[in-house]
Amino acid sequence: MKTVGITKVRNEEHIITDTLDSWASVCDAIVVYDDASDACDLTAKLASGHPKVIEVITSNYLDEDRLRAEWYNRQLVLNAAKRFAPEWIAYFDGDEHLFDFDAGMLEDPDVSVIATQWHDVYITPEDACLPDHRYKDRRWVGAEYRQIPFFYRNTHFLSFTQPDQRIMHHERLPFYPSNGLIQHWGKGHSVAIWQRKVEYYGQVFGKYGAKWRDRDGKAVHHDYKSDGGADLVLWETIRDRYRADVQRKAVACQE
Repeated sequence: MKTVGITKVRNEEHIITDTLDSWASVCDAIVVYDDASDACDLTAKLASGHPKVIEVITSNYLDEDRLRAEWYNRQLVLNAAKRFAPEWIAYFDGDEHLFDFDAGMLEDPDVSVIATQWHDVYITPEDACLPDHRYKDRRWVGAEYRQIPFFYRNTHFLSFTQPDQRIMHHERLPFYPSNGLIQHWGKGHSVAIWQRKVEYYGQVFGKYGAKWRDRDGKAVHHDYKSDGGADLVLWETIRDRYRADVQRKAVACQE
């Protein structure tokens, strides 16, 4: 098996099918850990019905130590994926969608970690009234981005052991390539989901409490600025820039 995707989710029924569809093009199989979703939430059921999902691990225990739960539950789903002996493991959150990834890089024996350019999507006045099922019609994202490792060659180095850890321990390299784009929908899906995050992080997840409590009622970015204060950018502009950069690099390699 070439690539197994893994994800830890909680109360993601509003987006989980789209997320799994997004990763299905590069993952031969996906393993899902459902972290004590509410009894009425359909995340686990929807994941179980997805054609690329080979295992759904469910828990009814919501660990009050959320910093511990973040790494511990990710390690559980990583352990489950390793049973299938894939060449690569891809970790993604339940609200992250993948674009423009060149799967050919997975064939390069000199590559063991691949990062992806990660952007927040935001709600703006022009799309604030969209019905939830049309959330992907939102066009504005943060100019700020992070290069986050998403793909890891399956070696003994891989693990989660630190509080709130999202990036796996892996073989430390002086450089690893960037490939593809991520849309992060945690802030951009809907006003209701934004407010749910305010409640969760503000009341339950203390590390980010003050930051999220300050965002109460601010789901719609009327000033077209990100939470970091930069002007928002159209998603199609981000993709055009990325594709042009990939093309320039390809031409340079041929010269």
